[in-house]
Amino acid sequence: MKRACALMAAAAATAAHGQVVINEIFQNPPGSGSSADVFYEYIELYGEPGLDLTGYAIALFKGGADDGDDIPETVPEIDEAYSLDGLSIGANGFLVIANDNSGFSEIGLLTPAAATFAGFSGTHIPSTDTPGNLANGDSSTYLLVRRRPLHSVVNGMSVYAPGYAFRKDPNPDIDFDGKLDFGIEAGGSAEMLDPLQIVDEVAWSDNGGKEYVRSSEQEISDTPGFDPDALSRQAYFGTNPMLGLRLDSMNATVPTRTADEEWVYGDMTPTLVDLEYDPLETGAPTDPAGDGFADIDVTGFTLTPGDFNDAAGLTQFRFVRGDFDFDGVVTEDDASIISASLGRHLDELSDCLDEMGMPIIDPSTSQPFQCWVEGRELQGIMAMRRMDPADGVGGANADDVTQSDIDAFNTEFPFAPDCIGDVTTTGATLPGQPGFGEPDGAADLDDLGYFLGFFLVNDASVADLTSTGATLDGQPGFGIPDSFVDIDDLGYFLNFWLQGCS
Repeated sequence: MKRACALMAAAAATAAHGQVVINEIFQNPPGSGSSADVFYEYIELYGEPGLDLTGYAIALFKGGADDGDDIPETVPEIDEAYSLDGLSIGANGFLVIANDNSGFSEIGLLTPAAATFAGFSGTHIPSTDTPGNLANGDSSTYLLVRRRPLHSVVNGMSVYAPGYAFRKDPNPDIDFDGKLDFGIEAGGSAEMLDPLQIVDEVAWSDNGGKEYVRSSEQEISDTPGFDPDALSRQAYFGTNPMLGLRLDSMNATVPTRTADEEWVYGDMTPTLVDLEYDPLETGAPTDPAGDGFADIDVTGFTLTPGDFNDAAGLTQFRFVRGDFDFDGVVTEDDASIISASLGRHLDELSDCLDEMGMPIIDPSTSQPFQCWVEGRELQGIMAMRRMDPADGVGGANADDVTQSDIDAFNTEFPFAPDCIGDVTTTGATLPGQPGFGEPDGAADLDDLGYFLGFFLVNDASVADLTSTGATLDGQPGFGIPDSFVDIDDLGYFLNFWLQGCS
């Protein structure tokens, strides 16, 4: 049972805690050719005020164009790439990187002083090419990353080893399969782009090109008749909230993707005075009062570089402290997440897996490539380790989730403990009976029968409660499932069942 804390996303006024996301993109300002691009293009990040972004980078990946034969008419490329070394999130939670290639940016005049402002020219990752405008047309993917192959940070400065490829111009997908290359494709002639540690991502399709998000959930489903001029984030979800409906390529009705519910996207009105979206050529999150297909009305909604885009009756999301599954509220689910995350850190590694779930082998070592924790899971760790920002050496923030972080959460959000021995209602020990699996506030023989029914058939969906050797509070693995049903799980359940419910 979830007990929602009074911290709702719409009411939260605090900034993010250890997190940073892509928040706004102005890729194609209206105007003739590139006349407006050099003055108005920008990328905005939202995150924890003061968060040091040294080591982070952001890039626009163009996915090329394809007429349907899987042979690219236009090959993919990294269009532009920017290093965030030496930059931090501004006091109001924002960082703006704008096109200043002509020596001037109109966006710089619109960005509040409390936001950090930087230019394309000064953040351009060194390459044989010079910084340019953000490319329009074909598929687009924006990746905010924290770790890159052949890259390191020494004394606060990036060091690029031979073969480094997260920079302008390389083809990131030489075999055109929609996956970033590991450098082993096409007989080893590909650039090494993966494994990247992706912090945030968004993509949209145009002209049949590829998108390079890890999950199609982060790809805007459909942009018919236009390549979006701009995007503005309005929400951030841990999983698809299933708020709306769309038609897929087979004309079947399916749920909208996560990205569909997170972003306002579309073309801008011709005037650049107010940076207003054209409501006739715009997509947006689902209107809760509609039929599942209708989007919210964005009439009067504008871009707001370096500030919250609260306009036209819309309130942009704010990260909620203590919300680790990103559903907008702090609940017992978040308490369970942080209690099971002791020791987790931002540099966790595991085998890179292909689409069949098999490890991707590095031929130079005959071992699987190692991939970083990333995306929503990484964002959750970032949020958890900031619960106590002074739990490390010398009062710094520890690199991992500590017991101090867990204690700080429990102090700030003191949820009533569950009655673990209460798992069903009186008289409901068998599936199909009313009350089967629904607590009733008492730990009795029906609850024991319910648990034993799953335990005796080794059904881990209910009977796997703890890891081997951890039947008592304080032991490692106490209350953390290990995918095995054994005597320790029975001891764990009986320990709480005998205590009853207070």
